[in-house]
Amino acid sequence: MPTTSCASLKPLVLVIILAVAFGSNSSGAADVFARFDLPDAWESSFWASANAKKLLDLEPRAIAALVPIQAGIHFCRCPACDAPEADDPLEWSLERPQSLHCKHCGASFPNDKFPAHEEKKPVPEDVVDVLPGITHKYPYHEVEADHQRYPGERLYLAAKSDDRAREFLAKAALYAAVKYREQPPGSKDPQLARLAAVLLVKFAQVYPAYATHFDQPNSLKFFQGADLKPPYRAGYQTGKWESSGSGNVPLTLVVAYAILRADPAIAEAGRSLGVTDPARLIERDLFRASAEFVRSQPDDASEASLPAYRGMLAVGRLLNDSALIQDSLARVDRFTKRGFYHDGLWQQGGLLAHRRVLGRLDSWIEPMTSNDDRAPTEIPLLSLARAAGSAVITDAPPIEVLQAGWASPALKPSPRTPRLLGGAGVARLAVGEGEDSVDVELRGLPSFGPLAQHRQILKLAVGGKTVLGDLDETNGVPSGFERASASHNTVVVDGLNQRESLALARIPAPGGNVLFFAADPDFQVVTLDDPHAYPESVTRYRQTVLASAVGKSRYALSVFEIQGGLQHDAFFHAAVGSKARWRLSVPSTPWSESLLPPGLTFVPTARVEDARWFIQAYGEIIARQRGNLEAAATASLMGPGSQGIRLHILGDTPTTAITGMSPDPSNPSRDPGDDSGRATLIVRRRAKDGSTLNSVFVTLIEPISGMVPPLTRVGRVTSPAGTIVLLIETAEGPEHLVVNLAPGTPCRVTLADGRILLTDGLVARATSNGLVLAGGTFADVPGFSVRQRSANGAITGSFRRSSAENRGSFETNAPLSDPDSLKGRVLLIRHGDGTSHGWTIDRVANLRKSARIFVREEPGFDIDPTSGEARYYQFPLATAPGPHEFRVARIAR
Repeated sequence: MPTTSCASLKPLVLVIILAVAFGSNSSGAADVFARFDLPDAWESSFWASANAKKLLDLEPRAIAALVPIQAGIHFCRCPACDAPEADDPLEWSLERPQSLHCKHCGASFPNDKFPAHEEKKPVPEDVVDVLPGITHKYPYHEVEADHQRYPGERLYLAAKSDDRAREFLAKAALYAAVKYREQPPGSKDPQLARLAAVLLVKFAQVYPAYATHFDQPNSLKFFQGADLKPPYRAGYQTGKWESSGSGNVPLTLVVAYAILRADPAIAEAGRSLGVTDPARLIERDLFRASAEFVRSQPDDASEASLPAYRGMLAVGRLLNDSALIQDSLARVDRFTKRGFYHDGLWQQGGLLAHRRVLGRLDSWIEPMTSNDDRAPTEIPLLSLARAAGSAVITDAPPIEVLQAGWASPALKPSPRTPRLLGGAGVARLAVGEGEDSVDVELRGLPSFGPLAQHRQILKLAVGGKTVLGDLDETNGVPSGFERASASHNTVVVDGLNQRESLALARIPAPGGNVLFFAADPDFQVVTLDDPHAYPESVTRYRQTVLASAVGKSRYALSVFEIQGGLQHDAFFHAAVGSKARWRLSVPSTPWSESLLPPGLTFVPTARVEDARWFIQAYGEIIARQRGNLEAAATASLMGPGSQGIRLHILGDTPTTAITGMSPDPSNPSRDPGDDSGRATLIVRRRAKDGSTLNSVFVTLIEPISGMVPPLTRVGRVTSPAGTIVLLIETAEGPEHLVVNLAPGTPCRVTLADGRILLTDGLVARATSNGLVLAGGTFADVPGFSVRQRSANGAITGSFRRSSAENRGSFETNAPLSDPDSLKGRVLLIRHGDGTSHGWTIDRVANLRKSARIFVREEPGFDIDPTSGEARYYQFPLATAPGPHEFRVARIAR
């Protein structure tokens, strides 16, 4: 496949998708790939390379002789400098086709030392009977035990050379065919067609004998017969053409053949190589065989499955094979159900992965299916997925899929609004507009992937610029620090990663439960509870976040409750690449001690695959200053610009505030003596007598911006246990916030001005002009009274449908009062096991003895009529027992 990249295109993620344009069933072969194209910059770069120029000078037989007759190995490190496999350090050249060159240390192989490891001793090799009567030999260098990256490590240098040659020659066939097609009639260069045709025929000759192999990073490599029968390894780990079975269809050659299919060059190449029917050989022994190999792989509906579907569909179109086409489309349908949550977010939850998957589906599946009466006009979930990504805050540039073929449809920017992705557990609050806007993202993604740590993460942007950021949308750092809980804006208990141990982290577990979400333009509240973050040591791990806007004033509030453990660390990290630094309002002293507990050694050379990040992440943070907080205090995050934030730290005391630096992928320098990295603040509470620690971190976040007036005063008012009362004086006047930590239970608090406020809601905001209530049924303060009816009950049925407005509905056990007022609100369903998810209400229709709640997302689950279980047909394909209770979160005034 083409892999050309240009520095000028960075920071785009270049993912080459060999997309195709197909007509309807009646279309002939001439229409196949009719609109396929390559970017001009790619073509110019390729043909200007020394390898391409030399290739054009060769005769057909010399070209064919370059095609490897054995399968290659992709993952092979340099034996001289120990550059890791993942860096792909070994380069190949047509000038020396049997040699490799390390781009890091400059060594060339083979040489006197590698792969031979003892003088006058033959090079060891694996001997594989690939087909009856055909044996292939794979020489290797056996790495000395004390230099091995994994047990039994062997370096297959000759196989790596074959892999590089295969990759380049297949790419050359594509580029030659495309250039030949682009030339005007009468001026075409027959050498281009001859080059591509010879490579096509030769690859078709050798592919059947390519050994199947296991070729994965940091694992022992081994080979098996070319005709190996299923079952194959999970995760497409049985390769033949490439290291992954999902990329087994050589799409570069599929495109080249589609262009030259009717050209005399194919027959000419057959005669040159002794093949009487080259077209049959190419179509049967290369394309159909490679597609069938993919078809036989176990499909886990992961992102790695996309190349598999693409290859199957391309061969099906090329050969007009209806069965292969239908099979590939059925797999795509299953993929969208198993890979996306019912709200449309990709299962990994990160914006990069979401856009990458969506871009690939949009840019080749949609074009390939839109003009064929055997395929659906649209993949139903794609429109939902396009909107889902807008809920994630990121400072990264838009991820573009630069492809050869179909132009990726431009993603229409979704309106900036508060939004809940109730399947993935991602909530976005958004108040204000433009430069005076404040956006808050709270996420608690289910951790169904291995070692995925995404729980109670907070991000915040001011004026569209991320201030409190995260590493999720970056390539990370070599050590894997971005995987550790300490790299996120969250609370870490006892210095442990969420899930507490590697053993628990590897066990699939539900993520956070959204207990409340309601959003008006000026007042928005979400509560996220996660009983699985610290399942052994913590009994409550819950955060309530709100965003408020009155006039020009803006602020956000986080109330984080933790019950259990001995040490609670609240982390606040600056955005990636930010030059902002933390400053405390209290006196601070220098601190140069490691944050790691005594006895644990920090290993700076540890790499992500070692998984040492799980225990040593604190060692990545370089502490600078420490201050003791005996009462309310502030910490400001400011940089060279005018935008920043001020944290009003109003939670339990005493605490210790620690400022320092943590890794920043945009600035890899980690010299402890400099000021590089991402600014980090830790607010720490520690039990002094060894008793169980209960904490409530109360943090009001004030934006610092020329467009937002500063807050005049912020303070916490004494209140009964289980309540938090804050006085905030804004440019529009004073207001009180009352947070009830036991919503549903009436509480009575005294405000700073002496007034008494009564409520059973989650949050109440009292100003001189009125009273706002989030959750609950009532709120009273002298001069104002708010009442709202609860909307709750049980879900008895789930129904799928698709329209422009909604994708399905739920049936309730009784009619709902005031159904029109529920439109646009969030429906929260809590299953019998305590897990909860959310949907956006489109409308409610009362029936005689029940109600139908129509939702904008996929319902996501069916209810088994026998057991009453909810069975999710969307990711994560889980089941949940009944009863299935619901309520609608509302805000009243």
